[in-house]
Amino acid sequence: MYRDLIMVINKRPIEMDENCQFYKDLTSMDNGNRNYNLGMWNLALSLRDLKLYTKGIMPHRRWKITPVKKYFGMTGHKEVLLEKLHRLNEIINEGE
Repeated sequence: MYRDLIMVINKRPIEMDENCQFYKDLTSMDNGNRNYNLGMWNLALSLRDLKLYTKGIMPHRRWKITPVKKYFGMTGHKEVLLEKLHRLNEIINEGE
């Protein structure tokens, strides 16, 4: 199911590294005892955190934007990254 979404993502260009951890988590069928996909979970939490961060609020004391960039394989400042993640979320939700 999520492998088809990667093809949809590739049709609408979003600059991201194809070897990033997000792709691996999104396509992984090994969810353990979870009832959710780890990639989707991290996307939702990252959107929440970036919305706070763009308003000048730190999500928690040791939060940094660099791990978010590395996880999703994206570059840019906080507003650009938030826009890219919103677009990625829209694309994935269109496919479901």
